[in-house]
Amino acid sequence: MNSDAQPGGLPAQAGSDNQPVRKREAAVTSAAGSLRAEVVSASGAWSLDGAAGSSSPDPVTAFLGALGGCLLMSLAIAARARKLELGRSSARVRSNQTGHVKEIQVELEVQTALDDAALRRLVEVAERGCHIKAMLRTDIAFDLRLHRVAG
Repeated sequence: MNSDAQPGGLPAQAGSDNQPVRKREAAVTSAAGSLRAEVVSASGAWSLDGAAGSSSPDPVTAFLGALGGCLLMSLAIAARARKLELGRSSARVRSNQTGHVKEIQVELEVQTALDDAALRRLVEVAERGCHIKAMLRTDIAFDLRLHRVAG
């Protein structure tokens, strides 16, 4: 175990060079033969686990969560920049269940009084502004379905 470990045994430094982890950087370690990976970033630490029944997400589920979070943050930023009111928003993000990701479906719920056209334009701006969505390969089918919640 790293002598610079934080609570939970996670390393406080990135790699063998002992440099602090920076924003948009992750240090990831795994024990030999383990399906569990410990991730440390500048803002915290978490685990990824490919084992069935684990309380930690597998890497694909973590990526889907990051995609949903990024879309929601990008939507909020786009609305704020345009001085548009949004209420609560949520995203449910799914992919095919096994193998390499071939398709991703997003169910986006937005509470707002905006008309349909204005909301659709705002969501398009949010999609373009989402850095995680920009990382998707073009051969991965992406389907975003927008649902309005009365605001």
